[in-house]
Amino acid sequence: MPLRFNLIARPHELYWMMANAKTMTKPPVLMQLAMALSGLVAYGYNFSKENVFNQMPAVMALVDPTLYSQDFYVQEMLQFTPRSYYYYALALPVKLGLSVPMVCFIYFAIAFAGLSLGLYAIGRELGQSKLAAAALPFLGLAVVDGTVGVTDLFRRSPNPSVYAIAIAIWGIYFCLRQQWIRGYVLFGISCLLQFLVGLLPGVLFTPALIFYCLRHKRPKQLLGAWGALLVLAGMVYSPMVLSGNTSSDLLSNADFIWLYGYVRHPHHIIMSHFSVKSWWRFVHFLVAGLACLYGSRQLKPNHKMTIGSAMVMGCGLLALGYWFVEVYPIATVAKLQFARTTPFILLMALTAIAVYASEHYRRGNQALALLLIAAPVVDNYGGLTTLVVVVLSLIKPGGDTFWKYVNQRVNRFPVLNYALFLIVLTVTYSFHLALFLSFAYPFLLEEFPAQVKRLRPAAYVITAVCVVFVGLNLGGVIVHRSLGPVHRAIKFAPLYDHPVKKLGVAFRDRTPTDALVLVPPADRIFRFYSQRSVVATFKAFPFTDAGIVTWQQRLEAMLGTLPAPAEDKLDAIFMQRTAAELVDVAKQFGAGYILTRQEWHPDMPGTLIGEQEGWTIWDVNSAPN
Repeated sequence: MPLRFNLIARPHELYWMMANAKTMTKPPVLMQLAMALSGLVAYGYNFSKENVFNQMPAVMALVDPTLYSQDFYVQEMLQFTPRSYYYYALALPVKLGLSVPMVCFIYFAIAFAGLSLGLYAIGRELGQSKLAAAALPFLGLAVVDGTVGVTDLFRRSPNPSVYAIAIAIWGIYFCLRQQWIRGYVLFGISCLLQFLVGLLPGVLFTPALIFYCLRHKRPKQLLGAWGALLVLAGMVYSPMVLSGNTSSDLLSNADFIWLYGYVRHPHHIIMSHFSVKSWWRFVHFLVAGLACLYGSRQLKPNHKMTIGSAMVMGCGLLALGYWFVEVYPIATVAKLQFARTTPFILLMALTAIAVYASEHYRRGNQALALLLIAAPVVDNYGGLTTLVVVVLSLIKPGGDTFWKYVNQRVNRFPVLNYALFLIVLTVTYSFHLALFLSFAYPFLLEEFPAQVKRLRPAAYVITAVCVVFVGLNLGGVIVHRSLGPVHRAIKFAPLYDHPVKKLGVAFRDRTPTDALVLVPPADRIFRFYSQRSVVATFKAFPFTDAGIVTWQQRLEAMLGTLPAPAEDKLDAIFMQRTAAELVDVAKQFGAGYILTRQEWHPDMPGTLIGEQEGWTIWDVNSAPN
């Protein structure tokens, strides 16, 4: 029996699309803010992440120049680097009196609102449906598989990529509306916070931009868009050139990729080291997204071309990243970290899935539509499950589709469809339920007006409760708690029970600000909590070639020749060094203190000045050479 594909819209569907397009208005501003706030409380927040602890000392040094004066890494980051605008943006409100955790949370809340409402706008624009508008921010925030290289579209912790993606999402929105210059200006602004988050989407959408310019004979659009992006990106690169921070004569291409890729960032750079499972999950979402593009009747041809070309371009960049890093090493390609294109490829796939789901919902295929929204969030198998569902929806054996047969039976009990959908969201991860409902309120109001209007006072109460809950967290009344069982915790305060934190705080209170400490290279938090300089850590990797060479020299003095990959071997190597050897290394760099564990170096010469749960810190200023 021949297979046919269900691609031609019926007259009543065309009428629905035309009528719905006229009534698709933005939700009121207050409703959008309430949606973002409710989504934030459901999604959660966590300040206590190692990337935060690694970045904040530079901000603290900008606020108080007496801090970290002996720390080579912090002093490197105080030069002009791709992170400088990010550091300045954090330091300014801190200088005005706000605490670092407070500033980070405020910026994170703004970024979350920007990202979620940007995704909502993309879903509304492309799907002409409040269901697509609700589904896209939910999927964008909830789907954790589908990328490679330990990359994500968004995270619960404050970091420059989180702030930059909130701006880049609106750049994507304008590109999908073919307002190219406005979109590329926003990509350029994103570059100021996280260079790659702004540059890479600009590259991904270039084929669609070129096609648009050729088709409409408007070459000025291409020149204007890329001109705007290059000018703003130049605001990062040009000051580095003027300050001499771009010199590359210290490291060859092969040496740079060895240190930057194989030793420090194999999880981001070396594609042959990525897990096979992550590659398969990426492929599943990629193919599912392309299949949804193929089967969609709602998406316009220019939307399909823009989304599809961005996905294909991303795959091409991944191939270039492998070839010019692992086969023919070029340092510039390694710095571009093309694996970071996969969150944008995933976003394009999720956009197609959300629009495709909303199409089937309005055709009466509730079971299929709700399954398409729930399937991607299934842990480990979300992409494969989604792909199977999409393929089944496209194949039309004979006169009836598989899903027509299903709907004839399942749609007799519509309440059952919604109940099963909500149960699946709760089972996959409890916060999924609250997150989806946060953005689904306009859809529910349209779909069930009588029932939802009766619950409108409850919506106001929930919004007020969210406001109070966030306020109590900021005030320190509630610490590391979630609003309910279907929410994740807002961890506004730094980590408070780690022994190294306790040791660092005590050390800060009894030592001068210019104290220098030799710490285990695997340590992530002592520098932050002690507010004192450290010799070097593995995590604190500089941007300049001179800084990278210094980083290598200091780590090799502590550990010997660096293995690749090194991260999992750091403690094992450090504990094998004798106490006398560590004292010699400390004195080589002018450090007067050593942080270690009692069982690693019980015979450390010097004076024990602090101990917490096996962690010890020694004053070795008077120790013999």
